[in-house]
Amino acid sequence: MTGLSSRLESVPDAARLPARHDVREALFELGEARVPVVVKRSRRRLAQRLGKTLGERAAETARYLLAHGIDTPEPLGVEVTPGESVLVVRKIEGAVQVRDFFLRHDDPSREEPAVKATFEEVVSALGRVARRLHDAGVFYRDLTDGNVLVTEGEGGPRLWLVDLDRARVRSGPLGTLDRLRDLSRPGLNDPAARRLLLGAYYAPGPVPPLAPPLLDAMRGRILLWDRLKRALRPWKR
Repeated sequence: MTGLSSRLESVPDAARLPARHDVREALFELGEARVPVVVKRSRRRLAQRLGKTLGERAAETARYLLAHGIDTPEPLGVEVTPGESVLVVRKIEGAVQVRDFFLRHDDPSREEPAVKATFEEVVSALGRVARRLHDAGVFYRDLTDGNVLVTEGEGGPRLWLVDLDRARVRSGPLGTLDRLRDLSRPGLNDPAARRLLLGAYYAPGPVPPLAPPLLDAMRGRILLWDRLKRALRPWKR
């Protein structure tokens, strides 16, 4: 979309949001209105200059998800320059990260999330959304606590998937190992919580017998790798 940057208006005191890339809130000129948006700027490495940028891939995946009835912020435009890609999506008002529910579950002394929902409701909703995602042929590859937003919906929490530039759309439903790889990314370190996730994911059918131990092993590998990275890079703690 040409002239994308000229239609953006900075929000006073807008802080950079937690992310690998530069992500900030702004206002976007859309017709006669100015709508709240989130702007993600991604540097273009040499390899990315030969194909689609991160912003273009994320926008394409977002449109694919929306066409399959999976909630994600609406992409409003992508602008590509020699040095970066700029992706603009609608801001989801009143959303919190799914991480807030996980941390509260692990430490009940923490403040309750601003969205009214139980931990069990959120985990079950995550399982159902992940199943729809995988059946649609999408391998998220980054289904982490910060990339799932929660808002209040009719009859329970509503989940939104964000940060889609690593996702890949396959020609058919995912295989079992890729499904479990995605399910191992959320920070569910309690085995009972992972069983709840799997139960919602495979409902109304039974959970395959090998799924729980495989998921446990994959989650354990992630935790081990995280500890190793913290030990090797203490300045990033």
